[in-house]
Amino acid sequence: MGIKKLANHLNLSIATVSRALNASDEVSAATRQRVLEAAAELGYSPNKAAESLRKGRIDTIGLMLPMRSPEENYTLSLFLTLADGIQESLSKAQLDLAIYQSRTDEDELTRLKRIVERRQVDGVIVSGTRRHDPRLDYLAEKRFPFVAFGRSESGGEHAWIDLDFESAAEEAIERLVGFGHRRIAIGMPGQDAMQAHVYLNGYKRALKRLGIAFDASLVRHDDLSERGGYRVTGELLDAAQPPTAIVFQSDCMAIGAYRKLSELGLRPGKDIAISGGVLTGEVPDYLSPRLTGFSIATRELGARMGEAILSRLPGTNVVHDAPIMQEIWPLRLKARTSDALPRDGAA
Repeated sequence: MGIKKLANHLNLSIATVSRALNASDEVSAATRQRVLEAAAELGYSPNKAAESLRKGRIDTIGLMLPMRSPEENYTLSLFLTLADGIQESLSKAQLDLAIYQSRTDEDELTRLKRIVERRQVDGVIVSGTRRHDPRLDYLAEKRFPFVAFGRSESGGEHAWIDLDFESAAEEAIERLVGFGHRRIAIGMPGQDAMQAHVYLNGYKRALKRLGIAFDASLVRHDDLSERGGYRVTGELLDAAQPPTAIVFQSDCMAIGAYRKLSELGLRPGKDIAISGGVLTGEVPDYLSPRLTGFSIATRELGARMGEAILSRLPGTNVVHDAPIMQEIWPLRLKARTSDALPRDGAA
């Protein structure tokens, strides 16, 4: 049934029925309730295409996941929960969420341009930001509504929400130094990832404050994956002066480190300390020893991102004259036993 038949059934004008279905203040609460009950009873289904043309929106937001190679699975547990939170906020404004993912930065930008130029969504949430990110520059140039999950030096003045990587890095280093470690390595993603840049700054700042000289040979970049952590650990332990502790940015890299240590006959927390960075799923709880790292209120973070993108869209009953949202999201330490004292005391 279309809106014309519904209006005839109720002996109301099409305009009145439309206003009632869209919760307009121009119709009374009694009329709105009557229309909604009749629509449910008669199985009314709105013409989405016509409605979109009328409103100038298609009521869909795009979530651009970080580019991912086949072996990189860390995004699955994190972003599925994040998407639930985003959709929770969008549903309140009767919007839906579409998810996109690519395998190369070139494909990312090409796909984003196609989505924007074909107007497949009303706005986008862009994740996996890089320090120099052409996606954000493109969106800013097009004046297309967007929110970035992560900071960047690109995109001009724009809305973003980022994890508190600086504080996490500083807290991880302070904890390890407190255990007696002095030679602490760090493993992070490469490819100009902004999160790695921020995390490294926190690492350097903590070392300086604690009176430990920065050693560039202890810094390693690789894929943000189990394989990346496996390779980083092998490189560091093959060095003439291996570290007594390794701080990773994400648990997926730390999981790869566990595999490498097992092959070498070493145990985390006894032979070398491992700090897992951001914990994105339940796997760290089932490692032996359980992995120290930082947890996120992921669903709540997603809901906040949904609110952020709604604030960038006209006609969503959200205050639009508020300052552009730029927030640091807290990370909470989950202290376990993977990052204990060096085996032979302070080192």
